[in-house]
Amino acid sequence: MSRSTNNPLVSIIVRTKDRPELLKRALQSIAAQTYRPIEVVLVNDGGCQLDVNELEGIFKDITLNYIRLENNTGRAHAGNVGIENAKGEFIGFLDDDDEYYPEHVETLALFPERDDYQIAYSVVEMVEKTPDGDGLTSEVNNRVLFAKDFSYEDLLVWNYIPLISLLFASGLLKDLLFDESFELFEDWDLLIRAADKTRFYFINKKTSTYNQWSGMQIAFRSSSEKVKEAAIRIYSKHLNRFTPELIYRCVADNPEKQEMEKLRETIRTKGETIKSNVQKMGYLETRILEMETALSTIVGTRGWRYLEKYRRLRDKSKRLFPFSR
Repeated sequence: MSRSTNNPLVSIIVRTKDRPELLKRALQSIAAQTYRPIEVVLVNDGGCQLDVNELEGIFKDITLNYIRLENNTGRAHAGNVGIENAKGEFIGFLDDDDEYYPEHVETLALFPERDDYQIAYSVVEMVEKTPDGDGLTSEVNNRVLFAKDFSYEDLLVWNYIPLISLLFASGLLKDLLFDESFELFEDWDLLIRAADKTRFYFINKKTSTYNQWSGMQIAFRSSSEKVKEAAIRIYSKHLNRFTPELIYRCVADNPEKQEMEKLRETIRTKGETIKSNVQKMGYLETRILEMETALSTIVGTRGWRYLEKYRRLRDKSKRLFPFSR
């Protein structure tokens, strides 16, 4: 546990809108941190009124900086308001429906190599949940870990580092800010630009939970078409970063292509089996034809005709003298 006042101040930005009960759970996970000092910059993005005294009661020795925006301005703008008002040497993010484990901030702020890196991130567990009526008690449906070493090329291709898992040096983040033209994937765009300036340090330790709620209203949920459009905007903005080698790797590593190759191999194997069976059938058909030809030849001989006459006489005698041998 690190509660030393000599530690650098860490600011946690929480963006919220119309989910006060889930927000309390998220804030309680910040209050449970083993690290101090912490400040929380809570940005209410045009949502319902909140009881600030109640929220301050959750924190006790954590400073709350509450900012309420009159209108809903979107995730990027709300995030920038939080960044601009953050006083900490380091800045992290927590959405109002997610949760930190108690050692999350301490793990990211005090790792030994901190001086060489301006961004660190840890493992996130994404949990799909179905809430009950009050949105608190929930049934867990599925769990997925985001636990991958840093790769600039992979980051260009897909957004594999959840914002909740990251801790930024304040100066770097204040220089970058979110691109407010993005309604979605503003965090992905930010990380790509950040990766141009600094390395990311990956800590292989699970320290937070990214909740995916089903069956309830989610403030920032988007349709698949909007997700597609936003992803295309990301690729368009950062197209100059895609080298021929990266494009080739994307194609070579494409799961659909890999599945197609497996299908082709299956077809090839089955085709060879069928070909072998056809060859066997052809051989058998040839043997049958040869045997039928031989039989036809035998039946047409004089000896075969005599043998047939003998069999008819024998059968006739058996009918006339049934008890004879």
